[in-house]
Amino acid sequence: MKNILKQLSAFAFLIMFILNSSLIYSQSAMDESGALIYQNSLEVSPMSPFTNIYGIQYSYSFDKQNDLILGVAYMSIPQENVGRTHASSLIIGYRRNFGSGWHAEYSIYPTYDNYFETNEQKYYNSFDLWNEFRFGYQYDFTISNFPVFVKAQIPFGFALYAGNKPQSFKDLENEGDNRFFYKAVLVYVGIKF
Repeated sequence: MKNILKQLSAFAFLIMFILNSSLIYSQSAMDESGALIYQNSLEVSPMSPFTNIYGIQYSYSFDKQNDLILGVAYMSIPQENVGRTHASSLIIGYRRNFGSGWHAEYSIYPTYDNYFETNEQKYYNSFDLWNEFRFGYQYDFTISNFPVFVKAQIPFGFALYAGNKPQSFKDLENEGDNRFFYKAVLVYVGIKF
């Protein structure tokens, strides 16, 4: 429990750091027609309570086609008859916008994972490295002249490296296609500034 509280404290600190940094350096530009382009955005997923993956992503647009993605995530995913992950992660990614709301992105997740193995009643500390490809659509609109968006994405992700994962988690991962993450459409809501 002490490790989980420590992870949650670090997670809260990183969120505050990203929010403060993005507000300090936020800027906007005008396109050729004089329309305002917002170069910064923050997004979260309303699906988090259902997926047990909580996170916040900050995006910086270099231009209309290229975005840098930075963020933090906390994953507490139960594995039936095996245990639960308690993973704190950074998010580093790139998004390519194709126009008309369509985009593709790639993210990498360096992760500190604290696996709890139910049968052994033991925690395993591990460094994991995940990656994920996403293809999606973003719908931009305003609420009271405030720019917001809703985004739907189809993901495909898998682990590149898992350090000290318990054997029961490895066995579960090797059953069928459990090592891949692709079975849900992800939904995000966000603000631009």
